[in-house]
Order: sequence, then C-alpha cells, then structure tokens
Amino acid sequence: MQNIQRLLFISLCLFAAISPGYAQSSQQTNKVDTTHNLRKVRILGFPVVTYTPETRVGYGAAGIAIFRLGNDPLHTSPSQVSIGLGYTQNKQQLYYVPFQLYTNRNKFNIYGEAGYYKYPYYYYGIGRHTIPKELYSANYPRIRLSVLYKWAPHYYAGLRYNYENYRMDSVTPGGELAKGTVPGSLGSVSSGAGIVQILDKRDSTLYPTKGYWMELALLFNTTGLGSTYKYQQYSYDFTYYKRVYKNVIWASELFTKYMHGTVPFDQLAFLGGNRKLRGFYEGKYRDKRSLIIQTEFRSEIYRRFGAAVFGGVGFLGNDDNKYVRFSLPFWAYGAGLRYKVNKNDHLNLRLDYALANGKGNFYATFGEAF
Repeated sequence: MQNIQRLLFISLCLFAAISPGYAQSSQQTNKVDTTHNLRKVRILGFPVVTYTPETRVGYGAAGIAIFRLGNDPLHTSPSQVSIGLGYTQNKQQLYYVPFQLYTNRNKFNIYGEAGYYKYPYYYYGIGRHTIPKELYSANYPRIRLSVLYKWAPHYYAGLRYNYENYRMDSVTPGGELAKGTVPGSLGSVSSGAGIVQILDKRDSTLYPTKGYWMELALLFNTTGLGSTYKYQQYSYDFTYYKRVYKNVIWASELFTKYMHGTVPFDQLAFLGGNRKLRGFYEGKYRDKRSLIIQTEFRSEIYRRFGAAVFGGVGFLGNDDNKYVRFSLPFWAYGAGLRYKVNKNDHLNLRLDYALANGKGNFYATFGEAF
C-alpha cells in the first residue's frame, strides 16, 4: 500500500516543482513582479498512472494547490496541499490528502497526510516463520503529522504523531491470521507520538548530486493515546550523494528500524517495495527490526534519457537477536532507465527491473528510490 501512496504523492511533486523554477526566473528580471507572482495560488489537476508488483497497474486523479505563507515569499519555500484518489488492478482503493506547509522564512515545516485506504494484501508470516501466502483485506483511516522547527541552517527538529485504525475485513479461512494469535490479526489501533530530527544538506530534493540527508525519529505508541498495543519504534535514515564522474552520481542509503514491545503485524519493519530493496514484494519479509543498505549509480545518457544500476542487502531481526540476523541476508539488484519529465528540477520517470531470490519485478514510478 505505501508504494502506490508514495508514487501518487511524488507525481504531485512533479507539478509542484514547476512553481519554484518559474519564480526563480522571474526574480532575475523583476523583483516586484516576482513577489506578486509568488503570492499567487496555483491549482493544478491531472491523472496518474503507475505500476508496482504489489498493485500492478494503478491509476487515479490528483489535484494540488501551491502557495506561499507569510510576508516574505522570496525567502519562503512553496507550501502544497494535495488531494487524490486511486484504484489499482488488484482492487486496492486509496483516498488521501498529503500536505507540506512552510511558514514565513521556513521557520516551521509542517507536513503529513490524512487518508482512507481499502486494500487486499498477502501475508507471508513474520521473521523466520514463513508460510504459504494468505490473502486478507483491510481498511483503515490514517493520520500522520510532523511539526518541525528550524533550529539552525539545514537542521529541523520537532514532534510527530501517527494514527491508524486497522480493521480486518476478511482473512483466508484456516490460515494463521484467522486463528487470531498474531498481534493485530483481529484489527488494531496504532496511535503514537514522538520526536523527529532532520539534517538536510542536499543540493536538490528531487535529484541530489551532492550532500546528504539524515532523519532520526522516535515514536511511542501507548494505550494512553488510544493504541491497542504498547510499543516503541526508533528509525534512522541516512542518504549520501556524490558526483564521481561528469554526469555519474553515486547515491547510497542506510536505513534501520528498531521496534520494542507488542507490535501489530501490519506495523512491523519490512523489506521490499519500490524504495526499500527493490525486487522483494513489499511486506513479504517483516519483523521487529530491519537494516537496509543500498547503493546506486545514476547517469545521464542522452538529452532527457538516463540509466541506473543498483544493488542492496537487507537484514531482519527480533528480540531473540542482539540486533538483526546478519547470517540471513536478503540480496537484491537490478538496473533501470530514466526519462527526465521536468528539466528544470530533474524529476525522472523511473523504469526499474530488480531481481531478488531469483525472481524479477518491474517498477514504473516517478522520482528516485532514495
């Protein structure tokens, strides 16, 4: 599910990215006219089509409003409020409103989403305990909100709240979920609050060529906040970018998530999807802890066309391990083509083919994996 949601949101960013580029070119010619243009609200609507192994073909429609808050639009990033709906070939439905707001001079960065999702999924078990896939269906509303303050150049820190009411519609008769012994198999509410820190020194958000981005988040789900289970999660995400030769960019990511307590199965750390170890079906392998290391070489080839080769390894673990099971790695690798749909901001249509466990999967998405 998270794949198609991210893909639609990235598609929105394709159109949102046009606004800053337009503003910059205006500033060079007429500052007064630029200020007037930046204060305008731009509203766009468009169709969206994607493909991932988890959804097959996904299609829908989206709209976005782009504007600037405060009295200094020249030094304030554009805010975005979007609305979208989607339906996939696997009969998955999603309705959502993602948003990102910057207050005057970017002192506050407020972002998140509100949405409702109705999805059939496959469940393969947890950790080392793998089982024949079971089909189940769930629906849930979701709220995610982060409020960050800019404490120093490139550094934001603040609070985060996540809410999800996961309701099971159907399960495979006689399967593991039908027995009700797996946490969350009868449905659950996850409601957690915590802190998040971000250090962003990339030269671009859509196609970085140098610098790094780092996020550290701690989230506490408690019954006092309405959560069915009490558990904590800690995550760390670090990405690094370097130009190694002319148009060749080396990008690498280290991502880890650590969870403690009784965690519902739908909230566990997982491998796979179009971003975290392409090639694996998203959520096929899940557990309380994950560690993912992946790297990619990206290059422009001719005009708007580019290519990439990538590879990575992932590990899972639980309370029985000191950290993760390093003796059981999950390897994935592949290659892909890129088509630059927005030259000013270098946003790519990404076509990837990835191999994992001897099986290949195809992805057609917007934006880089990391």
